[in-house]
Amino acid sequence: MREMRVALSSFRILSLLIPRRLENLQRRGLSAAPMRLVQFHRLNDGGVRVGVEQGEGLDVVDLKAFDPSVPCTMKELLEMGDEGLERARRAVSSGQCVLKRSDVRLLSPILSPEKLVCVGLNYRDHCLEQNAPIPKEPIIFNKFPNAITGPFHDIVLPSESQVS
Repeated sequence: MREMRVALSSFRILSLLIPRRLENLQRRGLSAAPMRLVQFHRLNDGGVRVGVEQGEGLDVVDLKAFDPSVPCTMKELLEMGDEGLERARRAVSSGQCVLKRSDVRLLSPILSPEKLVCVGLNYRDHCLEQNAPIPKEPIIFNKFPNAITGPFHDIVLPSESQVS
């Protein structure tokens, strides 16, 4: 079977802190600055790591290198709740354990999710960009977990696929 690869260069890792979550953190006295949490591996070793991107396309703070008690996967870090986010903030504010962006490869935000439920046209600006009417009800659809890829990885299409 012949495969075709399509470059995906415009995918962006979304900030994982939504406005309501930020308000909750501020009420509890925690820093509310959004962080760009990323999952990556170093180019010279394949182990999965969690870090904080210092800005789009900028260097990455390696959380485990700063604090060995931080887990290696995003799912485990998020399961730590506020404690995990606070450890990430401490690592970023330390200015230590920063890896050059050219030395890491970003991975998908979550590896092997059990389910992937998506909401289409979920904000007004997106509808306007697409010249689509704003839906009255959410447009819900699913994707298969093996459809997840890193932000700059190729999307592999089977030879039977057609690109329109």
